[in-house]
Amino acid sequence: MKEKILAHMGSLLSGVVHNLNTPLMWVMGRAQLVQSRIERLASQDSHSKEEIASVCEKSLKDLGSIIEGAEKIDAILKGLGYKIHMVNEGFTAVELREYLEMEMNFLMADMRFKHDTTKIIELGGSAHYTKVDYNALSSAVTGVIHTMIDRTNKGRTIRVALNGSVIHLACPELKPDDETRRAIDEATSPLAPMADIFVDDSDGLAVAITVRDR
Repeated sequence: MKEKILAHMGSLLSGVVHNLNTPLMWVMGRAQLVQSRIERLASQDSHSKEEIASVCEKSLKDLGSIIEGAEKIDAILKGLGYKIHMVNEGFTAVELREYLEMEMNFLMADMRFKHDTTKIIELGGSAHYTKVDYNALSSAVTGVIHTMIDRTNKGRTIRVALNGSVIHLACPELKPDDETRRAIDEATSPLAPMADIFVDDSDGLAVAITVRDR
C-alpha cells in the first residue's frame, strides 16, 4: 500500500513542479517591479507627493500579490511534506480536516482535478482525530476521486465534505456501472477493516467513509 501511494506521488511530481512554478514566477515578477520602482525613485533628486503616492500604491498592491503567491507555494509544499511524512508513519493519529486539506492541496498537482473539475470543498466543523492506516485512507479517498475523474468528462463536479468523522465524496455526473463499482471496491478495500463505507448511486455517485474510532 505504501508503495502504491509513493508511485502515485511520483506520477504527480511534474504537476507539483508546475503548480510551484506558476506562483513562483508571479512572485519573482512582482518583486522585480517593486525593485525597479524603488531604484527609479532613488536615481532622481526630487519627486512630487503624487509620484511617491503612486509608487507606494502600486508597490503595496504588488507586495500583496507577492504574499499571495508565497502562501500558494507554502500550501503546496506543506501538502507535499505532510504526505511524505504520513506515508512513512503508516498507522497513526490523523486529524481528518487537516488530512483532507492537505490531500486536496496535493491533488491539485493532477491537472484534471485542478483545471477540468468544479470542486466543492466543505471542511467546516470541529477537529476530529482518529487512528487509522494513513496509506489505506489516502488510497481510498484518492482512488474514489480518480475513479470519478476517469469516468466523467471535463467540467465534472466533485464534492468533498467532512461531517464529524464522515468523509463524503460525490460526483453527480457519474452514473456508476458494474466496472465503476468494482473500481470503488478496489480503492476502498484496504480501508474496509477500519471504516464503514457506504456507496449511494441513486443520484450520481456518492461515497461516505466513516473511520471507526480506535
